[in-house]
Amino acid sequence: METTKKRRRCNWCEDDPMLMDYHDHEWGQPLDDDNDLFEALTLEIFQAGLSWKTILHKRENFRTAFDGFEIHKVSEYKEEKIEELLQNKGIVRHRRKIEATIHNANIALELIKDHGSLKNYFDSLPKETLEKQKEIKKTFKHVGLTTAESFLMAAGYIQPDHSEECFKTKNRGNL
Repeated sequence: METTKKRRRCNWCEDDPMLMDYHDHEWGQPLDDDNDLFEALTLEIFQAGLSWKTILHKRENFRTAFDGFEIHKVSEYKEEKIEELLQNKGIVRHRRKIEATIHNANIALELIKDHGSLKNYFDSLPKETLEKQKEIKKTFKHVGLTTAESFLMAAGYIQPDHSEECFKTKNRGNL
């Protein structure tokens, strides 16, 4: 049997074991938990303008800094917590993205109240990818169409764009 390291993958993950593991076991796998969906969206927001490698290598720091992405906790952050996060060298220190995360936690709570869960909300979006992207962009702060698309791929709502030589392309039925 072929080992994980010998498999052909998308070029973006070939040089880093953490990226390879993410590619093989997480990217495109459906998320059901509200906090996991919130984390995925938040990390995509922080990734904008940076590499996914940077974010993935800081993910545990983000989890610690943002209280495990517990939506209720993040929604209650005040200026003191924002200042603390801006001093945290383990995460991306971007005021607007931090403020957007807090705002989005409050939006997520409203969506959970209205739909029962974030998964139910995302499941209720239009079937067409572009329409989903537009709705996410309209609903959440600091989200553009590219960020929305990346989130939809990461969270399993649309098929990730694997390269032609990637083993995930050849085995689409086994994703």
